[in-house]
Amino acid sequence: MRTQRRREFLQESVIALGLASTAAAARAAEPVVKPEDLKPAEDALRVAVVGVRGRGMDHIQGFQRLAGAKIVAICDADETMIGPAMKAITERNGAAPTYYQDLRKLLENKEIDAVSLAMPNHWHALGTIWACQAGKDVYVEKPASYSVVEGRKMIEAAEKYKRIVQVGTQCRSHKGIQDAMEYLHSGKLGEVFMAKGLCYKPRGSIGHKPDSPVPAGLDYNLWCGPAEMKPYNANRIHYNWHWMWNTGNGDLGNQGVHQMDLARWGLNKNEFPKAVSSSGGRFSYTDDGETPNTQTVQLEFDKSLLQFEVRGLGTNEEQGVRVGDIFYGTEGILAISSYTTWQVFRGPQLEKGPGGSGGGDHFQNFLDAVKARDPKILNTNVREGHLSAAYCHLGNIAYRLGRKLHIDPGTESFLNDPEANAMLGRASRPEFQIPAQV
Repeated sequence: MRTQRRREFLQESVIALGLASTAAAARAAEPVVKPEDLKPAEDALRVAVVGVRGRGMDHIQGFQRLAGAKIVAICDADETMIGPAMKAITERNGAAPTYYQDLRKLLENKEIDAVSLAMPNHWHALGTIWACQAGKDVYVEKPASYSVVEGRKMIEAAEKYKRIVQVGTQCRSHKGIQDAMEYLHSGKLGEVFMAKGLCYKPRGSIGHKPDSPVPAGLDYNLWCGPAEMKPYNANRIHYNWHWMWNTGNGDLGNQGVHQMDLARWGLNKNEFPKAVSSSGGRFSYTDDGETPNTQTVQLEFDKSLLQFEVRGLGTNEEQGVRVGDIFYGTEGILAISSYTTWQVFRGPQLEKGPGGSGGGDHFQNFLDAVKARDPKILNTNVREGHLSAAYCHLGNIAYRLGRKLHIDPGTESFLNDPEANAMLGRASRPEFQIPAQV
C-alpha cells in the first residue's frame, strides 16, 4: 500500500474543502421548505421517483418541498435501496408510496401523472420514451441520454406524445447563472470567442473486485436493461457504473455535463460543432474503471472554441474555478465558480467587474410547465438536454478512437467515418430495445 505523503494529504484536503464549499453553495441555492408546504395540495401532481439511491433521494426532497406535487410511487431494481425513500415519503404524506421493482409495471398505473428518473445513464432514454408513450410527463436526470441517437429519440417521443420533458441540468433555473448568461449575451464582454468547462473533481481508485453472485433483492436483469448484461460485479453497479463504458459516460458526462451545458449556453451554440478532438487517460492508479480520470476535449466552431477539461487527480484551480466555466471575450473574462455564482474580470489586468449569485428551483420549473401544459416554460427542455449531452458523447467518441473527427452539424453525424458513426448509438438487448420509431 502506498503511504500518503504530507504534501499530498494537504493538497487533497484543500481540494475536498473546495468541493464541500461548492456542494454547500448548491444546497444553499435550494428554497427553504416552509411548514405550510409540508403537506401536498389536494390537486397535487402525482409523481413517481425511479431510482432512489443517491441522486434519487434528492429528487424526493425536491418534489416534497413543492406543495403542488405528491410522490405516490417509487421504483428501483434493487429492493434493498428503498428504505430511506419509503421512510421520507411516508413521514411527509402519512401513507407509504407504492413500490415497483419493474418500471414497466409502474407505467401501467394510470393514477401517476409524472415520473422523475434518477436511474443510471443507460436507462435515461428508454425510461423517458416509455413514460411518454404511457402518457406521463418526465423529469430526467442529466445527462439526458447515454448516446447521441438516444437523445434524438427522446426528442421524437416528447414531441409525438406532447409530453413535458425536463432534463436535470438545474443550473439553468438559478438566477445567478441566468444573470451571467444575460451579461455574456449582452455584448458587454465583447466578442466571446472561447469557453472552457472545468471538472476538477477528485476521483479515487475504485480498486478491483471479482465477479460474484447477484445479491438478494437486486433484479440484475432489470438493472442492466438496455446495456449489455455482463457478469455481476459490485464495481459495475451503484455509482461506479459511471466509470464503465457499458453504462456510463465518465466524468465528462457525469459532473461535466453541467459545465458543458453552461459553456454551450454561453457561446449561444444550438448546433453540433464542425470538429472534435480529445485525449487523456486513466492515470496514477490501476483499477476496474474504464473511463478517463484525466481528459481534454476541444469542440471547434466557425468563430469560437469550446474547451473542456476533466481532472480527477490533484490539481490547481483556474481563476478561482474548480468545477465551473470560464468565458473569454475581447473585453475580459467571466468566471462561473459554482452552481450559483459568477464574476467578471475586465481588461488586461483582469480587474474585478460585475458579478452576482442566486439560486432557483428546477423541480418547480418542471411543475410550472406541467401545470400550464407548455414546454416553452422549461428551462432545460429535452432538445437542450440532448445537445449538451451530445457534446460530451462526441468528446468521448473522439477519445476512444484516438483521432480528430469532422462533423456535419446538419445531420449530427461524422463525415466519412463509419466507425465513428457506429458509436453514435448502440445495439440494445432485444427486450429493452430503443424503438426505431417512437
